[in-house]
Amino acid sequence: MTSSGRVVVLAVLAALAACDDKGIDPITRITAPRVLAITTEPSALPVDGELALTAMTVDPDGPRIGIGASSPVDGRPVDAMRMRACAPWKFITEPARDCVGDDALPLEIDATGRAVMSAAALATAFPSPAGVPAAPDPWRAALAAGLKLRVPIIAEVEVDGQTLVARRDVDVVEATVQRQNPRFGEIRFDGISTRTLRAGQRYVLTATVDRTSLDEAPAAEPSGALERVVCNLYSPTGELTEPEVAVEPEALVPESTPGTYTAGPRATTWLFVVATDETGGMSATSVPITIE
Repeated sequence: MTSSGRVVVLAVLAALAACDDKGIDPITRITAPRVLAITTEPSALPVDGELALTAMTVDPDGPRIGIGASSPVDGRPVDAMRMRACAPWKFITEPARDCVGDDALPLEIDATGRAVMSAAALATAFPSPAGVPAAPDPWRAALAAGLKLRVPIIAEVEVDGQTLVARRDVDVVEATVQRQNPRFGEIRFDGISTRTLRAGQRYVLTATVDRTSLDEAPAAEPSGALERVVCNLYSPTGELTEPEVAVEPEALVPESTPGTYTAGPRATTWLFVVATDETGGMSATSVPITIE
């Protein structure tokens, strides 16, 4: 998974330690609320445009959708959410210290949990590093000079009495650059897109991706080769043997390398999948599963 695409969850969660022999759940097991991804549409911010952001929050009972009791979305909302963009030239190690004041731009979030960020607002808030005179169109001038602009996004999600903090870095690109998020095709158990499994049975688990949603690889050899995708898998129940599987893009229907999932006891549960590509694109999906 690329550093720009990986969401860094800063909350202290026991589920992040993979030490089964000490009685701690593996990273794939969802035992408490967790922010699995901050997704954007499009995958990169055009220098003359905007993008939408959403934090995917889940818990053992499934996705948490919307914010507060007034959420217009059917589902179980989180209690509150805040997002802010950080100055692209500020090195962020502690968001509470490094992304505040003049180095932060709060983003407005609607009741569905969606925020919109515009390049114009960011360029106004962060025209240039401290002590450096700003050009008339600072971010476009920076890109024209070959500089890389990457904006850290910090999300703080209040849910069930705790605050979860997550980060996503978003690239700013020329208006002519087109980037996509990888688009899921099917989640397959033993080669079938089924949502009903048998308790205790072991299944070969794969994910497919729409080939038309893949961009050209960053260092494409040969020219025109498509980017690879990595899928991270999570579930509240059962056993996932592979927390991360790769999707090779050259097949007509790109499919991940096989992992296995052993279904837990009878219940209605979930499988969560986060896909990240080589150019910073990210998608996430929640798959309901009935175990009989």
